[in-house]
Amino acid sequence: MTSIFPKQSIRLSRWLPFAAASCFFFFLCLKGGFFGFIGAYPLEIPIPFVAERIVIPGGKFILLFSSIWLACILLLLLYPRGLSDISGKIILLILAAVCRIAFLFHEPSDDIFRYLWEGRLICQGINPYVHAPDDPALAELAARDPFHRRINHPDMPAAYPPLTLIIFAVTGLICYNPMAIKILISLFDLTAIYYVFLLLQHRKLDVRWAILYAFNPVILLSFSGQGHFDVIQITFMLAAIHSYDRKKWPGMFIFLGLAVQIKYVAAMTIPFFIRRENLKSSGLILFVVGVPYLPFVETILPLDGGRVFHSLFTFGSEFAFNGSVHGLLRAMLQGISPATRICSVLFLVSLAIGLVWFHPVKNPRFGNDPVSGCFFAMGAILIFSPTVHFWYLSWMIPFLALRPTASWIVLCLTVSGYFIANGIAHHTGEWRLPVWAQVSEWLPFWLLFFRDIYFAIHRGLSRADTKSPQTLSVVIPVLNEGERIIECIASIRRDPAVNEVIVADGGSSDQTALFAEQAGATILTHKASIEKGGGRGGQIGAGVRAATGDVIAIVHADARIRAPVFSKILSVLKRQPMICGGAVGCVFNESDWRLRILEFANDFRMVCLGISFGDQVQFFRKRPVTEGDVFPDIPLMEDVELSLRLHRLGRQIFLFGDIPVSARRWKSKGYMRSLQVIRLVSSYLWQRMWRMPDTVSMYRKYYGQ
Repeated sequence: MTSIFPKQSIRLSRWLPFAAASCFFFFLCLKGGFFGFIGAYPLEIPIPFVAERIVIPGGKFILLFSSIWLACILLLLLYPRGLSDISGKIILLILAAVCRIAFLFHEPSDDIFRYLWEGRLICQGINPYVHAPDDPALAELAARDPFHRRINHPDMPAAYPPLTLIIFAVTGLICYNPMAIKILISLFDLTAIYYVFLLLQHRKLDVRWAILYAFNPVILLSFSGQGHFDVIQITFMLAAIHSYDRKKWPGMFIFLGLAVQIKYVAAMTIPFFIRRENLKSSGLILFVVGVPYLPFVETILPLDGGRVFHSLFTFGSEFAFNGSVHGLLRAMLQGISPATRICSVLFLVSLAIGLVWFHPVKNPRFGNDPVSGCFFAMGAILIFSPTVHFWYLSWMIPFLALRPTASWIVLCLTVSGYFIANGIAHHTGEWRLPVWAQVSEWLPFWLLFFRDIYFAIHRGLSRADTKSPQTLSVVIPVLNEGERIIECIASIRRDPAVNEVIVADGGSSDQTALFAEQAGATILTHKASIEKGGGRGGQIGAGVRAATGDVIAIVHADARIRAPVFSKILSVLKRQPMICGGAVGCVFNESDWRLRILEFANDFRMVCLGISFGDQVQFFRKRPVTEGDVFPDIPLMEDVELSLRLHRLGRQIFLFGDIPVSARRWKSKGYMRSLQVIRLVSSYLWQRMWRMPDTVSMYRKYYGQ
């Protein structure tokens, strides 16, 4: 039998969109690098039928920032299939480095001048925790400093940990210039990308997920653009997680200590790393955190006012800007102090709950992986913090590559509302963020975050399958697929992870069952009417119940599996017990730009909406699905309904595969069929919000019966 699936390679048609998107992304980075002052360019939006215009302070930069975010998502979706991990890492690192070079020319944050000044004081033997920048005793030194007049909060002494100041001091000795700080920070940023690669590799995830960090506009602007040093903490944190993965406990505690010495917030993640077998090495973190304080020991003592932490506590207790929960409480209670006290209590309670639920030893769902706990701790800090500058969001972004979460990914876009404050400050000198700007920034996040909480509650109530899966069953729903079933089964059998293939026949009138049996599959006949559990959903449901594998994958007869797809599925589920299922991407077997658009739409739907289709090869752990009677025995939309129900059982992952699928159905019914599918899915999702849709009627309408 001649195959209708020619051997696939990475075609030019798959490279060109990614290359074009990369060029566009670099162009946007150049615009960002040479943009000038963020707040200098307001955006004027005309109001239809009215002479007036809506003026958004800093709006043109907000538009550019949003465009970079959209281009980042585009890069994620257009990343070429079939590219090896090594080649992908090289390409992404080169592109990331070039984009960071473009952003180096952006106007630096005024924080960077404090970095240089406090580093200079260290070199001069002057204690920056005692002497604020405007201290009269430093007037002569300040007069000779080219950047002193641009330091923010000049009445406040240093608030950063000692190691941070030492790094600034060494950098200033080499080159006393903001560009030197930016270059150092960009190098740490590229190192962080490398660690993201390593963490993805350990979790058997596609290297393309690193794009969510490497090309995120928050990251580019915060570090290479403005020169904030938070990436040093991020790099050490990622190095600590990598050491945890390798069970290198001394190195893990050293990196954790270094992270705390860069930003104190890293201390909130420490409990998620501690386990019985590494307690002997835990003293290292006290040593690493404590040693940098030795030159400043006299300013730590309470008798001297604890000056090392004086500015830190002042900023935390007396300042508030752009906090979501804190801002709401501040408006209700008419004061910073009561809002801060309540948020402190809420944070500590949340951290205690998170420690019980997310600790990798206490909860087997998280498979001895501290990532979820770190993600939770950093998120809790941002949610309850009195002040949330846009670059604080960078603390979360590395974890988005490992745990893609819609609410935080969307916040990476809506945080651009923060720059309205830059626009107001540029034109009026007043640093403030209007209520409408804060609402536009935080409301989309909270709507999606409440959805995350809803699913988290359901997952907590459901019984998780944390057993390491060893076997995989494939279920193939068929109806008169005699011409294709043999080749489909043969392609599945090439993967050693598959222990059984079940062909669920809906009553074929050709020799489908005979051919499938000859190919080594188990035949299961399911001829029920669509009103009584028939149709494709009923067929698959019968196959699922009969399957014996720990994991079940649903494959359509049109697909030709490429090993080791199923082996990879098992590897991902073994590494990450919190994942209950997901889907593998497909490509059509013909070169046609309309088919490329369909492929892009399929990937977009799964990545951005969490909805997969059956021809994308859906997979899931069997036990929670069968014990909870989760699989929907409906004649149509069973794939959509399954993907929606799986969200209640655990996280889903999308594996960007390149499984060839025949385009015969799209060609035979015309490409306008895609619009019909979109309308049908949209109608189903809308009706599902209020009641379970009538899938029998939808089936008859779709198939013209």
